[in-house]
Amino acid sequence: MNKRLKKLISETGMPECDVKISAERVKERVVSAINAEPPERKRYMKYRIVKTAAAAACAAAIGITTAFAASPAGKEAISSIMAYFQNEQSNQLTSIEELAKFNEEIGASVTKDGITLTLDNVAADDNFVHVFYTITSDTPFYEGDDRYSNEVWDRLLWTECVIDGKVAGLSTNNNNGDSYFADEHTYKAMRKYNISTETIPDNFKVELFGETNGAFKTALPDASPFNLIWSDRAAEITDEQKASVWYVCADVDKSAAEVETASRDIGVTLDSGIILDKAVFSPFGNQVIVRTEAGGEADGDSSDYLLRAVDDFALFDENGTCLDILDMGASMAADGSSLNSFEFLKADAGTKKLKIVPTHYEEPASDKRVTKTNVKLADITYPFTVESEHGKTVVTDVRVYDGRVEVDYYIDGFIKYGPYFELLNDNGESAEPGGKLGCILNTEVHHDTNSYTDVYSYDAHDGNGNRIPMDDSVSAEAIKKNFTTLEITTVNGYVLDEDKAVTAELR
Repeated sequence: MNKRLKKLISETGMPECDVKISAERVKERVVSAINAEPPERKRYMKYRIVKTAAAAACAAAIGITTAFAASPAGKEAISSIMAYFQNEQSNQLTSIEELAKFNEEIGASVTKDGITLTLDNVAADDNFVHVFYTITSDTPFYEGDDRYSNEVWDRLLWTECVIDGKVAGLSTNNNNGDSYFADEHTYKAMRKYNISTETIPDNFKVELFGETNGAFKTALPDASPFNLIWSDRAAEITDEQKASVWYVCADVDKSAAEVETASRDIGVTLDSGIILDKAVFSPFGNQVIVRTEAGGEADGDSSDYLLRAVDDFALFDENGTCLDILDMGASMAADGSSLNSFEFLKADAGTKKLKIVPTHYEEPASDKRVTKTNVKLADITYPFTVESEHGKTVVTDVRVYDGRVEVDYYIDGFIKYGPYFELLNDNGESAEPGGKLGCILNTEVHHDTNSYTDVYSYDAHDGNGNRIPMDDSVSAEAIKKNFTTLEITTVNGYVLDEDKAVTAELR
């Protein structure tokens, strides 16, 4: 540990997050991780050598043991952002290059009952906070392929994040988290928190709380940090309560990302009552901030808000390009008021105008509600294009692995929801690895290419909730024999109200 860092720790006693880590040392780690990247991961990660933001990080010493990034133990504990995505089980959740540029390497950890929680990295801008952490155990979490059993899950930590004293809400888009077992002793996770509707200062504190899942099988005491977090009383958590769980914290500075972040006012109110306040263009994803006032539609009928969809609009730039609005959740209060943000692709801070086109749904004839296109895999020539009402889906590749199928595609034009893919056999039956009840779907968004990958992964469990190990029936060879047809479905009936379109000059 260098003398300056020792002096800082000695002077502060470490109750607060004051330790600075050299930006050059962070840069060295980033470059080292990039150079060590295995060849098989290059399809997912496109790098250039980048200037890394200065890092400022620490852990809180609230009666618990901590290890610092600059210490020998901390160096071993640190897992850089790039190293996280080097594992073949990881998913690309945002621009990894931007994560590399604007991140704080931390490496703060706490150990209790043989389990260690390490806060590895935080990458933040005005839209998102990405939190990377690792859970390790002195004894193996599992043996063989039994990594998803109830016993393993009970031993793993459930985590909650508090950002700037507030409970952090996961991003509502379809890329809000990722996790995997690096080995039987190590579980790695990443969470993406949406802060676009909050006012977060450049310098803020990230607090990570952990508790074993098994603890939640019994009633937690009212004073549990988790009960206080869930009831929006995180500010009341005492040092003693923090020491009763796994707890680490860090000071984070997001000002470095501001050079590539731009907030643009929109100020457009649609006839439906949807108000588009502003657009925020940032390294980790663009978002449009949308709200509605209490009381329903513009005609004053207070019941109309029950039928209101706060995402009933399409976005186009000044060149007429339809911007993909990611299919995500939204929330609304009982009185019809709401505040939401929607991530969108195909634009940047140089975008000069946004054309907002209201949309609504008109029920088509029953046989026209959806359009299904079936194509034999053996007959596909890529790119394969499927036309829909206002746009097209372009499939660029289909790949099959043991227990997994990946479909690459992009959208050209406006598609409200979807597209949806079905993996079928020659009889029109599901060919998903593990069948309909034994397969999970994850959609990866590739911000650098404005494209997507739908990943169908084997995830079968028995009646007791224990994962059934893969066998030859879901090998790549078996899947290829069974999966012969790709079905692409788009939903019809969504109308673009061009007559009510509004163009906003971004300022």
